[in-house]
Amino acid sequence: MIDTHTHTHHSPDSAAPMAEMAAAAQDTGLTGIAFTDHAEWYRGDPAYGFLDADAYFTELAATRERLGEGLTILAGVELGNPQDFPEEAQAMLAHPYDLVIGSVHWLDAQPGWEAPIFQGGLAPAYHLYFDELLRLIELADFDVLGHLDLVRRDSWDLLGLTMPIEELREPVEAVLRRLIETGRAMEINTSAVRKGLVEPVPGLEILRWYRDLGGELLVIGSDGHNPHDVGHSFGLARELAREAGFRYVPRYTQRKIVDWIAL
Repeated sequence: MIDTHTHTHHSPDSAAPMAEMAAAAQDTGLTGIAFTDHAEWYRGDPAYGFLDADAYFTELAATRERLGEGLTILAGVELGNPQDFPEEAQAMLAHPYDLVIGSVHWLDAQPGWEAPIFQGGLAPAYHLYFDELLRLIELADFDVLGHLDLVRRDSWDLLGLTMPIEELREPVEAVLRRLIETGRAMEINTSAVRKGLVEPVPGLEILRWYRDLGGELLVIGSDGHNPHDVGHSFGLARELAREAGFRYVPRYTQRKIVDWIAL
């Protein structure tokens, strides 16, 4: 398996060198890792202007030379709200990435991970989030949709509350349909388990909806920011994926699917 979503010290919320993250992947028995550091353009975001792509690729080359034998090391990036910053996002994608994650972190120009977004209740915030995911899919260039129901992790982290996913089937399935129609993959993001939720985001119910709608492209990422996060809860993620009917996950190189890995 490849951990397709990790962050290094090229993101402001991590202090980990690439070599330490790669060594953790090897120690965990993974066959690969993608360094998907944050690219954000809202001025209030901690990652605003933080990613230096030249420094990132210089360290990536050194890490591949040191640890690349027997370990696939992918160049990646996590674009935050690229639908709101098309020119900046396109400029970032001029670099030779293997895997591009598209994510929604901001809602109505407010941080989606802070309490004010939930002041009107869970339902308005959740629906706003899924509406923004549709805009992301329609307007942005990316390969994998990051943490599809991140809003559940955020409301849990802040308030200890989540909405029942069954009440959100209509907006979630609208997102899943467009994801399938546009040929992008969905991610199982295991970070929610580290934060105390029983399942990753998304969990089994959404995985089943995705499979029933014809979804085939699925990857697994830890969203790890430290070496001990790499590969976290991958056993659970694989079990849920298999239970939903998935048997393989794709492997990306230069933003193309080049192989399939058995679950």
